Amino acid sequence: MSTPASTSSTSTLASPDIPRGLGQHFLGGAQAAIWHKSAPAKLRRRSAVDPGEAWTVVQEHLAARRRPRPVEKILPAGVESLRWGLAEEDQPEHLAAARSERSARDMERCVLDWLADAPDGDPSVPYAIEALAWAWQLPLLSGKIGAEAWWALVDHLIGEADQAGALELESSPLVHQLLAAELPLVLACVLPELKPTRKLSRPGRNAAARGLVDLLDGEGLPHADWLALLRPLLACWTRCRMVGEHLEGSEGELRKAARTQYEWLVREALRLTRHDGSATFGPRPASGDDAALLEAALRYGGDEHDEDLAALCLPGASKSARREAARYEHPPAAVHSEWAAVAILRPDWERNTPRLGVRYPGDQVGLEFTAGKDLLLAGTWSLEVDVNGQPAQPEGEWEEVCWISDEDVDYLELELEMSQGVRVQRQMLMAREDGFLLLGDAVFAPEGGRLAYRGGLPLADECRYEPEQDSNEGWLRGTKRRGLVMPLALPEWRSLSGPGELQAIDGRLQLSMETDAHRLYAPLWVDLDRRRSAKRYTWRRLTVAEMLEVQPRHVAAGFRVAAGNEQWLLYRSLGPVGNRTLLGHNLVSEMMVGRFDADGEVEQLIEIE
Repeated sequence: MSTPASTSSTSTLASPDIPRGLGQHFLGGAQAAIWHKSAPAKLRRRSAVDPGEAWTVVQEHLAARRRPRPVEKILPAGVESLRWGLAEEDQPEHLAAARSERSARDMERCVLDWLADAPDGDPSVPYAIEALAWAWQLPLLSGKIGAEAWWALVDHLIGEADQAGALELESSPLVHQLLAAELPLVLACVLPELKPTRKLSRPGRNAAARGLVDLLDGEGLPHADWLALLRPLLACWTRCRMVGEHLEGSEGELRKAARTQYEWLVREALRLTRHDGSATFGPRPASGDDAALLEAALRYGGDEHDEDLAALCLPGASKSARREAARYEHPPAAVHSEWAAVAILRPDWERNTPRLGVRYPGDQVGLEFTAGKDLLLAGTWSLEVDVNGQPAQPEGEWEEVCWISDEDVDYLELELEMSQGVRVQRQMLMAREDGFLLLGDAVFAPEGGRLAYRGGLPLADECRYEPEQDSNEGWLRGTKRRGLVMPLALPEWRSLSGPGELQAIDGRLQLSMETDAHRLYAPLWVDLDRRRSAKRYTWRRLTVAEMLEVQPRHVAAGFRVAAGNEQWLLYRSLGPVGNRTLLGHNLVSEMMVGRFDADGEVEQLIEIE
């Protein structure tokens, strides 16, 4: 996978002037080599100091110092802030803060047990969070556990920060950033009196900068493979910014390119926020919503425009704040990144607005569709194509062939090459003012043979499909009916024979079609205006003509959709583009969606030539 930009790899922390085995130096009486000039003078003497006496000095110094401030003064909720954005499976069983009330003996046993259980192989996210929690507790622990256990913990954490630089960023992005970026900065913050920990700030800062630049697309979006990590990564980098404020000078300050990426990420985090405040394509936070995380991120990376957007799209804002925010012009709510293989189709920034999230890494397309407070579609949009009874297999990756976002629509079209010469073009269109969603596949195969298609939209756990009894349409229902689904390629009435069927099977809304032709078009029209679609609605397949000759369905398809008093026209060419007409409307294009005005004229919402 290529990246939009790259910085040099973070080197390990080892160097000749950073001694290894700090505990050995300290307990052996050679303290002067490890202490910075900010440490008490008694510890920096060249002559040996009795370890017991030196340990008392360390304890007294760490207990009495005013700087740096304790974790509760740096992170909003202390070490509990380490839980921000984490999925249930990534939550550590116990954070070190929960052990702080233990007796000295129990606390030392906890430390030693944790060190004994440290993984020999690749570290996990819960382990990395625990390491950060222990790092924050180091000053407090000096007064609760013995010198040997304390120095063993310090040495271990420094070693983890050192070794993390060798982890693959793209294969373990969150663990890499927690241990290679955040952990060094925390150690530099809590123990600036030690030369080795003080020198960790620069490699930690560089690792954070590398993560921000290499894991994001240049405008704040992570790649689709890492999209579920958007909130945990945002949390890590936000804590890095918080810690950086408490490091001396500019040691914790990120480079401009990294700061810019962080600022863009904050906006993308707002854009990819569900009605309940959780992240699109992400897990429901185990510790509740991420309000504290987003509040902190806005403080460190947002601007006045982001504050307005937050009032519109996050839960908890007052009506007056939303009204005030709605007065201003806002950046586009929709976004697409070809590098990230991610798109968000949404008309505006309002919290209740319908939005379609799309991720298409490799040969899979993932969807997340919400309307109001209901999550309706969540998972992989499946695809099966058979030619003469033989299944076609993907032979490439989904690639974007068209992205349009204007005042009328957001439109994304993807293409996939398959075996047996099959090619599939997948359409997703969100109409801003007209309130409908169009999802469709156009399938192209070599001439000769029977073509079978099955496309399955993933129904969310909290959504069910309610089919009509006598007709082929049905409703997507969450807490209420949210969308009327019309399979345009099928006849409206079940009593009429058609090329396929639409039904809910094993958690999917599956559209199946078969044809003796070598091309087919399988569109689903979802009317999102419940008041409109509760009235009379219908659809019809239209005759398409070229040079006064009716064109077969494998050459071009046309449809009329009506809901209430509104009507639309949909056209899709499947063969070579020609000069064609339907309902008296002349077209020389590949695809067109338009609205009928009061005079019966068609106002184009989108046309692709």
